[in-house]
Amino acid sequence: MRVLVVGAGGFIGRHLCAALAAAGHDAVRATLQPLAAWDQPEDWRPQLTGIDGVVYAAGCLRDQSGGVADLLDLLHHRAPSALGDACESAGIRHLVHLSALCGGVSAYARSKHAGEVALAGRGCIVRPSLVVGVGGVSSRMLDLLARLPWLPLPAAVARCRVQPIRVEDLAAGIVATLNSPLPPASWVAVGPEAATVADWIARRRAARGLGPARHIELPQALTRASARLGDLIPLGPWCSTALELLAHDSAEPQAASPLGRPLRDAMEGAWA
Repeated sequence: MRVLVVGAGGFIGRHLCAALAAAGHDAVRATLQPLAAWDQPEDWRPQLTGIDGVVYAAGCLRDQSGGVADLLDLLHHRAPSALGDACESAGIRHLVHLSALCGGVSAYARSKHAGEVALAGRGCIVRPSLVVGVGGVSSRMLDLLARLPWLPLPAAVARCRVQPIRVEDLAAGIVATLNSPLPPASWVAVGPEAATVADWIARRRAARGLGPARHIELPQALTRASARLGDLIPLGPWCSTALELLAHDSAEPQAASPLGRPLRDAMEGAWA
C-alpha cells in the first residue's frame, strides 16, 4: 500500500513512516506548497496519484507561523476537510485523520473539533492524549522537569490528568487501521493509565533513581506571563495554548485499540 503522509516530518509523522515501512508499505511524504493552497481540494488531487491510503498528521500549537494567519483553523480544519474531499473524488477510502483528545475553548481545541466534524463518516478520526517517545517535544519537556530538584508548576497544570500513549503504539495502531477492511470510525488513543502531570513527572524522577522533588506552585500572574512570553518567543511548547489545554484533563476509559493487544505502559521506553 502506498500511503500519503501529511506531516511526515513531525514527531508522530516520523514514527508513522517508520511503522509503515516496517509493515511493508510505502510512505509517501506530502509535498504540497504553499500552505495557503492546503484548503483547496483541487490542489491536493495531484498528490493522490497512485495513492492507496492517506494519513493527515499535520498540526501546531500557535495560530501564526511563517506569516500565515489563522493557521490553526487551516491546519486542523480546512486542510483536512479539503483533503477529504479530494480523497472522495479519487476513490480513496483509507483515510486517517489525527486529531487530539482535548477540552476547553481555545482556538486549538475549536479547530480540532471542527476538523473532526468535517471528516466525520469519511475516515477514521484518531484522538490521542499526550504522546510520549523519542523526539516528542512535550515528553522531552516533562523529562527535563523530572531532573529538577524543585518542580515549578502552575496548580492547574499539576492537577491535569493525562493518559499518555507511546508513539510507537500510536503509529502501529494507525497502520493497523489502514490495513483493516472495516476500520473504526474513531479511536481514542490513550495509554493504559491516567495520572496527573505532577505524578508522571514524579515517575520519571523515580525511573532515573531520583527522590521526590519539592513542588513549587507558580502564581497565576507569573504563569500567564510566562505563557505569553512563550507566544512571543517560540523556543518550546509552552505558550498560552498549552496553558489552556493543560487546564483540562486529557483522559478517557481505555477502549479496544486497532492493535488488538494491550498498549504498553507510558514508562516503557525513553521520553526524550
